Amino acid sequence: MQHYEFDFIDDEATDYFFKTQFNVFYRVEFKPTAYVFGDEYIWSHHCYEFSIKISEKSPLNPPPDSLIPTTIAAIFLHFFEDKEKIILYTCDTSDRKHLARVRKFDRWFEQFNQNENFIKLNHSIYDNALQTTYYNSLIIKENNPFRTEITEAFDELIGGFEDDK
Repeated sequence: MQHYEFDFIDDEATDYFFKTQFNVFYRVEFKPTAYVFGDEYIWSHHCYEFSIKISEKSPLNPPPDSLIPTTIAAIFLHFFEDKEKIILYTCDTSDRKHLARVRKFDRWFEQFNQNENFIKLNHSIYDNALQTTYYNSLIIKENNPFRTEITEAFDELIGGFEDDK
């Protein structure tokens, strides 16, 4: 699979950086979030919040680039070399384009999960006060030894937020 070369930094967060042919600079971040599920779970220290950020120095409205999805997929494969890792993400709602982000990421996931090595759970939470839907997902490897516990904890976590809204 052809993709952009990326740099990898594993410090407090696990960050990947790449630049496209159109001089768009991306940062793919996996920030430790053990606190989300709590210390009572042995696997919680494998939990990371995922985000994709574009540098402010990047050009506005770059053309479509077919290597971005393959680069993100290559980064995911590198990150998941440890089968116990867990990714959580919530699509950014600040610019009201969160539904487009959900659709794009779902397409990418389906495209690159042909061997079904990964499991992705989706939950949404509607906030009546802000009239906004928050789209949340969890991604784990199919062979994660804590798979059942993780998926049940995610369902319980999101269910608790739904009750609050």
